[in-house]
Amino acid sequence: MSLNSALEWTKQPLRFFQHLLRETDAADTSVDQLIREIKSVRANACIVMGGGFSAWYPTGLSSQTVNPHLRNDFLGNFLQAARQEHIRSLVRMDISKGRNGMQELQPDWFVRKADGEISSVWEMPQICATGPFWQEQVFQILDEILDRYPNLDGFFFNYLHVPRCHCERCQRIVAEKTGRPVPEADRRDPVFEAWRQDFLAEYVGRIRRYIQERNPGAAIVPYHHVHDGWNIRRMAKVTDIIGSQVSNPVIPNPIDPQPIWNLWAAEEALTARALKQQCPPLLIQTTSEVFASRQSAMPDARLIHNLVQAAAHGASTAPAVNGPLDQSDARFVPALQEFGDYLQRNAHWYRELGSIARVAILRSEESRLWGKDEGRMGGTPEGTGHVAEFRGICECLGDLRYPYDIVVSPGLEIEDLARYDLIILPCTSCLSAGDATVLDAYVQSGGRILVTADFGGADGEGAPRDTPALASLPALPGKARSAVGAYLELGKKALSGAVDNIPHIPVSGQFWTPFGNGDKEDDLRIIGPFANNAPEFTTVEGPGKEPGLIERRFGEGYAVWLPWRLGALYHRSSVPEFRLIFGAMVKSWIGSPPVRSTAPTAVETIVYRHPEGIVLHLLNGASAQTKGLTELTPLAGFEIAVECDAESAFLLNDGSGLPLTREGKMAVMHVDRLDHFLAIVLTKVAK
Repeated sequence: MSLNSALEWTKQPLRFFQHLLRETDAADTSVDQLIREIKSVRANACIVMGGGFSAWYPTGLSSQTVNPHLRNDFLGNFLQAARQEHIRSLVRMDISKGRNGMQELQPDWFVRKADGEISSVWEMPQICATGPFWQEQVFQILDEILDRYPNLDGFFFNYLHVPRCHCERCQRIVAEKTGRPVPEADRRDPVFEAWRQDFLAEYVGRIRRYIQERNPGAAIVPYHHVHDGWNIRRMAKVTDIIGSQVSNPVIPNPIDPQPIWNLWAAEEALTARALKQQCPPLLIQTTSEVFASRQSAMPDARLIHNLVQAAAHGASTAPAVNGPLDQSDARFVPALQEFGDYLQRNAHWYRELGSIARVAILRSEESRLWGKDEGRMGGTPEGTGHVAEFRGICECLGDLRYPYDIVVSPGLEIEDLARYDLIILPCTSCLSAGDATVLDAYVQSGGRILVTADFGGADGEGAPRDTPALASLPALPGKARSAVGAYLELGKKALSGAVDNIPHIPVSGQFWTPFGNGDKEDDLRIIGPFANNAPEFTTVEGPGKEPGLIERRFGEGYAVWLPWRLGALYHRSSVPEFRLIFGAMVKSWIGSPPVRSTAPTAVETIVYRHPEGIVLHLLNGASAQTKGLTELTPLAGFEIAVECDAESAFLLNDGSGLPLTREGKMAVMHVDRLDHFLAIVLTKVAK
């Protein structure tokens, strides 16, 4: 059997489930109970406790500690029972930490801080990536597990990353590879970051080869909740399933906080699709509303919203429960079971989903790492970096009903960009020379790019540029000025008409002038700012000067620059005028959105092509003003129209038909009520 055929099972979305068992659960929780619980949520795949600092089988290796509450071979019994029920199982490994006390027995296994003290995570000593545990003991553990349980389906490596370590061994290796010392804890160094990213990818690739020489059908799934120290493109190449967290807890992790926002599941699903298109990612969703101790139930509205959003983009969902389902706060269980039943009934419609997007948004890892976000997955608290701008552009396109894909830098390829009519680069302050060449080639061949804010001011490692990044936009952003109290003049009829022909819209934050006063065809010229806010003097006096909308032809295509943070401002403040003028621009470039609705923007639309028609999801994101999504607010009475050739429609929720009328190119339906979500299939032939 070839490697590809052995791993064919990874090419379709699965319904995963994860029991994050406490060690004490081994004393009074049976394998039969866990299998019943997995089946009760209609899962056909799971992550099972395995090895590392806590072994859930009778290991013969001193590098692991057997769970002291273990009464039998839990792992072996579970794998056998799961196989009998046709449930695929990934063995969970945690090789990031050691048992407390092990540092006295094996001091060279662990991370050292700059002062020589051993580093800890959650009061457990942290494992050094270059030390004997990773380089020798892990492979002995894998040998033992693979020998005992040859039919397992793969491994899930939890919290996997290369931590900063100042031990003599790491200092020597880093100096040899980079010519530099290991940086201090408060210093970020692109050369060191590249080293640890490469080290991790090479190590994971080595593990993968080692495992699959023994079991060709075993999938490798590395995981870190914020992908710390990951080159996500390289990691995608050495893994079989991309693992990501999308939990959106109500109260996030205080250490390495999760990037809380309503489109997190969409972002991770679309990023994985860009990096490993044929393999659905495994998206981990906690069932706890708080990270600390994980013992308080996630509100149904938030839980279902996240799971539906992930599934709608073709991802494998994985609810993660701390302990068994039979627990003190099990309020989430009925919703989980209902959603699992729904996914099982409709599994066919979540396979082979194809994008219809004509626009892609760039997720710039360099800008997140070396721009204002300083490596934070959640972005800078002030909302002035790539992350906030990226989120706002995603939200703006979604609210306008334009489907979008994500492309990832570094590592752009012209073939990946050529399928889109528009590429948006939100606050891409850092850009490599290689990616700049690809973008210029895309524009020259007829594509259109839209860049925002301080685009291209630095190279891929954050070093300031002396010359412009792109030939298609031959300017540097220059020094920012304040736009607080300023306005943008609406010169073109297409823009002013989108906002009822008003003469100007407000702007805030920073504003750049890459082309000075620009060309006469440029628009959105800045007026002000006005410092005197006394009502007696609050007049807007023009004309505007430097442009906030710059467009240049290059070859057969166009490059457009908005030298201000439209996305970040929309993400923070939801200024409707920003969405409207942005929509007018996008419509003039690529046409009307393929989905249109009278529903409020709280209704998220996700649409994909399926071999048998179109699959449309409507997600209810309505929540109390200024609050996160924690309770259901039903919505009623709106129309939804999809550009397609369908003649009939039905609901996946209950199988009932949905009346459909044709209006030109549009299939139009009326929705009487939207609770958590609706999934609509549109086909040419009635089902």
